[in-house]
Amino acid sequence: MAGQLPHDERSWPERRDRALQNNTLRQTMGFVARRFTLAKREVYRANPDIEASRKTAVGQKRQAIRDLPELLERFRTQAESHGAHTYLATHAQDAVNVALNIAGANQTKLVIKSKSMVTEEIELNQAFERAGIPVRETDLGEYIIQLAHEKPSHILAPAAHKNRHQVDDLFQEDALRQNITPPESDEIEDLTRYARERLRKEFLHADMGITGGNFLVAETGTLVLITNEGNADMVTSLPPVLVSIVGVEKIVRDWAQLTEIIQQPAMSGIGRSLSSYTTMIHAPASNSSAPEGPKEWHIILVDNGRMALRDTEFEDVLSCIRCGACLNACPVFREVGGHAYGSVYSGPIGIVETPLLTDFEILPELPSALCTLCHACQEACPMDIALPAHIVSLRRTVVKRHLNSGTANWTLKTWARFWSTPRGYRRSINLARVIQGVYGKKRHAPGLIPGIFAGWGQTREIPQVAPQTFHEWWKDNGSKLDKK
Repeated sequence: MAGQLPHDERSWPERRDRALQNNTLRQTMGFVARRFTLAKREVYRANPDIEASRKTAVGQKRQAIRDLPELLERFRTQAESHGAHTYLATHAQDAVNVALNIAGANQTKLVIKSKSMVTEEIELNQAFERAGIPVRETDLGEYIIQLAHEKPSHILAPAAHKNRHQVDDLFQEDALRQNITPPESDEIEDLTRYARERLRKEFLHADMGITGGNFLVAETGTLVLITNEGNADMVTSLPPVLVSIVGVEKIVRDWAQLTEIIQQPAMSGIGRSLSSYTTMIHAPASNSSAPEGPKEWHIILVDNGRMALRDTEFEDVLSCIRCGACLNACPVFREVGGHAYGSVYSGPIGIVETPLLTDFEILPELPSALCTLCHACQEACPMDIALPAHIVSLRRTVVKRHLNSGTANWTLKTWARFWSTPRGYRRSINLARVIQGVYGKKRHAPGLIPGIFAGWGQTREIPQVAPQTFHEWWKDNGSKLDKK
């Protein structure tokens, strides 16, 4: 059954144009993506042995996905034996309802969160806010976009589309609302100091902590979080109630498999040997020897269309470890950023996951509009997911289901009919000459290219039509050559 994903209601041309007109976004996204890509190259060069580990991890993760029902059951059994409560949410709303029920049962007044894409997927924050329960993001990037009322623009760096001057403006406005001292300047040190002091009170007064999860170890029922700021340690240890919301595909069989794969998100995503913090949660404090920590631990395992991908040609998509390497390598993503995709999941993996998880109910244009099939994502992906092949397959599905607009279908069929014969091709050349004669040799004339190709002409110089094709020249001059 299809899952549910939030999406931008604006059309693709609107999203595209807004991104291309935002010079700050294009500069910052391009800088971040290139920096991460170069760092990845260097860390692999410095650690040549990691390639063998990566290949082992790919095979093991594929097997874990094939054994997913069995491993999920084992994980739940082990986690519950340690005092945790587990739930399997078939749909996004099911996960939201479970989390709200837990908050209600504990009379929650304030929630603190660590970074989690699956909570963005199910729109958890909005549901809690509607229920009158404030939620505070504690990852710096997530905190920034929460103040801006925006969605993450990058899987790893949610606020990568903003520069420090824009962040300072947001913090200045927040300080004014809260009647507190604003940042001293827009220097990074002052901005992070403000965020740290601003969030400290939230950490100490929160009733509930919410996390995502990078890996689920079936062997022991352990949740593994990897972060670079340490905020997840505060979220998982200070509030009396902890809720972890994790996609079912995060499962690994045992600790041996975890050791093979745990370096990959940091190495492939940001070019580091390991993330700054690795947090492993095994049991609530009430059921362990730990003197501190949450008294209750609830684990919500989210399906939302994932299980339907098993035993299909797209099964390898469930191996994604959310490292962001495909985003960093993608030339389209570098130009338009994550918001232009209109989905929670952007970049090449978002192009594939969004239609698959929702069965094309939203954003059917993604496979055709935001991919050049350059295969950079295939080379960058540490889990060897066949992203270009999947995108081509999804394009076929779009055509078979008639999901393109009527205008697009008619235009492409007419174009194919013309160019499938020499006579039709020659007629199109003659037509192009007529149009060029009307507009002269203008290279950026508005309206020069009509219909679905108009956007192409807005951003590129229009090539001039040759005054004479080779076939035309040969018709006029070939006989002369024969005589010689």
